[in-house]
Amino acid sequence: MNLNLVDQLTLLALDDEKGSFIADSFSFAYGLAGAVILELSLQERIVVEGKKLKVKSTQTCGDALLDHFLNKISGSKKERSIQTWVETIGEKFSYIKDETLAKLIGGGILKKEEKKILWIFNVDKFPAKNAKPENLLRKRLNDILLNDCDVEMQEIMLISLIDMCELNSEVYGKERAKEYKKKIKEIIEKGQLSTSIRKSSKRNS
Repeated sequence: MNLNLVDQLTLLALDDEKGSFIADSFSFAYGLAGAVILELSLQERIVVEGKKLKVKSTQTCGDALLDHFLNKISGSKKERSIQTWVETIGEKFSYIKDETLAKLIGGGILKKEEKKILWIFNVDKFPAKNAKPENLLRKRLNDILLNDCDVEMQEIMLISLIDMCELNSEVYGKERAKEYKKKIKEIIEKGQLSTSIRKSSKRNS
């Protein structure tokens, strides 16, 4: 199963055993919004000119969630800024989360379990069913930061999103997150679009 940035960030934001989200819901909402925009740019559906997002192609991405937001952007009556789209897409947090969880469950990576709190309230949990994709992803990220491996643009963007959502300690471990701090900053600075996304999200916080 090919995982895009939205899928990857969602997996990393989940506690594998408890099946609940670790990320702060506010920062995670804008992180997912950023992941949507960055993935559309990676797939060359949108481009940034100045502070505006422009549609380069309306060809399907082969992913219902990405196509939904590509249609929203292309259907806009006027070109809007990155900040505006981060805000607009971030407001659809529940939709993005639910669609991505359904995709990961359908792909056999997560499973859905219903837990009771105080024997009364039902709460959905999403523990790992197949941990291999996430384990490989975590290993790759640690290899990049520990061994100075060559880094792809998608990986630069993911590292930036992890940092933006304050998930460094969760993804790399507390001690390594401290050691990687300078390296993470250097990598993030390589991604101009992801830097723009980070600035937009900070203005919303």
